Amino acid sequence: MYIDGDVLELDIEMDLEEVKSLKNFVQERLNYIEEIVVLRSKNGVPTTSALFAFLLWVKHQKPSLKIDVLDAMMLDLEVFGMMYWIADE
Repeated sequence: MYIDGDVLELDIEMDLEEVKSLKNFVQERLNYIEEIVVLRSKNGVPTTSALFAFLLWVKHQKPSLKIDVLDAMMLDLEVFGMMYWIADE
């Protein structure tokens, strides 16, 4: 996790404990964050679905927030293929 001004950068390989800490960190600063970027290494895959649950919670709390992974509606997981989702607006 790295915050640069109003952009929060997250590693896709965060584990459950890191996501829990992240939630506590973000709750107090959500008004100041404008964008969340999920960083991946070449073979980086999510280690827990908690990160996606967290991102959806944040988007629900602040709909104007730009989240690259959610806004793209797909994620290339290299060896596992593409992951797609449908948003109910």
